[in-house]
Amino acid sequence: MPTKPPTYRPPGLAEARQESAQAYERRRGSARERGYTAAWSRAAVDHRRHHPLCVGCQARGRYVPATLVDHVVPHDGDAALFWDRSNWQSSCTWCHSVLKQALERAWRAGRLAVAALRLNSPDAVALARRMRGEA
Repeated sequence: MPTKPPTYRPPGLAEARQESAQAYERRRGSARERGYTAAWSRAAVDHRRHHPLCVGCQARGRYVPATLVDHVVPHDGDAALFWDRSNWQSSCTWCHSVLKQALERAWRAGRLAVAALRLNSPDAVALARRMRGEA
């Protein structure tokens, strides 16, 4: 198998990205400041007890245990949206950290409707299959 040539990165680019990421984390606030408290942990455990499988994987015919609860529509600090259980979906780590982040970027850029943020939506399923190389 041929090897991939090294990627050219201008000097200082990695440092600039690291500084940008650090600035984002400072603006974002701590998990506790964003609402992820002990009450959230209890509610998330309860949600996963009733919805134990990742909805994104399940929509693709896979049965993967959910490891976390995702907010379908990003709450961006809105407490009512944060606690709205109809805005929650059980997710595995990959669906949350890879698939959902790609969906949110496209949604924020205006390329997807809000309904596509559900991990079992046709858009999400098609994207996951492309990303995973599934038929």
